[in-house]
Amino acid sequence: MTRALWFTAPRTAELREEAVREPEAGEVQVQALCSLVSAGTEMNVYRGQVGSAAEVALPTVAGEFPFPIKYGYQVVGRVVVAGDASGYETGDRVFCQHPHQERFTVDARVPIVFPLPPAVPVLTAAFSSLYRTALNCLLDVPVRVGECVAVSGLGVVGSFCAHLARKTAGKLLLIDPAPRRRELAAWIGADAVVAPDEAPAAVAELSDGRGMDVIIEASGAPAALQAALRSIATEGTIAAVAWYGTREVPLVLTPEFHFRRPRIISSWVGMIGSGQQARWTPERQRAVALAGVGEIDVERLVTQRFAFADAPQAYELIDQHPEETLGVVLDYEEG
Repeated sequence: MTRALWFTAPRTAELREEAVREPEAGEVQVQALCSLVSAGTEMNVYRGQVGSAAEVALPTVAGEFPFPIKYGYQVVGRVVVAGDASGYETGDRVFCQHPHQERFTVDARVPIVFPLPPAVPVLTAAFSSLYRTALNCLLDVPVRVGECVAVSGLGVVGSFCAHLARKTAGKLLLIDPAPRRRELAAWIGADAVVAPDEAPAAVAELSDGRGMDVIIEASGAPAALQAALRSIATEGTIAAVAWYGTREVPLVLTPEFHFRRPRIISSWVGMIGSGQQARWTPERQRAVALAGVGEIDVERLVTQRFAFADAPQAYELIDQHPEETLGVVLDYEEG
């Protein structure tokens, strides 16, 4: 028997006991070491703000949509039993797109289980999926040398997007309503870090009145996309990497959208962007993301660690006090 985290009703998480079956030839049984909560996608599921089961479709998802549902996708663990045809050995460390669960059996032949090099720390691996989301965004909307860039929303994905944009941006503006998150973003080295009501003046100053060449909307706040339209330069690009769930995102398009001719690009990590498929594969993305996140001290992104037994409290905290959280990690005792 093992314990798994389930969402049983809107804003309700609980641990349930369930049996773990022995792996077949192509499967592995994994003991979780740590897992990372997604403050975007997972919290939409937790709050009941998902429109259809297709939006959260993963082979490891269990239950009934919308509730009760077992959902998550960022678990780092160690193989404790390996099937003969799994390609793994006992003791191998892996990243799994699996819900938060102490021990589980999963098919190792489908792309939801990935081997980890011995030198990669467990915590670094836990953040690699969200780094890949940011990497995919910057592949969808590259930042040219010298461009003025704004990132709205300094969660983990937004912070990683800002870190990648900093490599080539001429001016970088970071926007978030939470003072704690603005403080934690100091490591990125932005030219300005401001609250949303301060953003228009900062945009005007950093861009010499032109507006931003690129704006990455990573907050998930519907009002932030409207604010991006007001701050974008003529023929600039807005990358929407946040997932809004079922929340309505009303936009007033006149006059900025018509007169400035900006592009709004959807960036979803589950799809390689147009024109890139010949060169970028999911395997290449994962490898680049793992190497990239390995260059960052991810400990500075962790604001809370919870024992897995207290996991429901982690979701309650993120839901009620998002301004106090950034990276929320669940720790497991190795069995």
